[in-house]
Amino acid sequence: MTWREKAKEWGGGDVSFLSDDGECVTFVIVGEPVLIEGKYKGQPTQRIGCPVITMEGFSLLIVGKRVFRRLSRKENNFSKHAFDLIRHGPPGDKDSTYELKRCDIPDLEKKLLTEAKKGVNEDEIKEAIAAAREIAE
Repeated sequence: MTWREKAKEWGGGDVSFLSDDGECVTFVIVGEPVLIEGKYKGQPTQRIGCPVITMEGFSLLIVGKRVFRRLSRKENNFSKHAFDLIRHGPPGDKDSTYELKRCDIPDLEKKLLTEAKKGVNEDEIKEAIAAAREIAE
């Protein structure tokens, strides 16, 4: 049994976030955003969970409200474009910036869009949301 098969069998949410400087994720949006409330260093926080398809498959991409607002402006292109999100700032830096742009690799964009058209299992989304909320507590 592969690691992916074991992970699917054993559970655990498919949750992704960018934490290192220069880290990048390429994705296609495949569902509605979800508000994730929790605490960070004892302070209440709100993050947005975005159901996405990446090269690794389905994930709930956790972003802040600034990135969420920038993504929302591109909603008309969710079914046509893949996006790159790149973090600029060291781990733990609340003032990190994020670069959001259209994926500039046509073959990768096409592959992700093809995967997105297959759809995502609603149970996977629910499991990822539950895991994100657990992580945020």
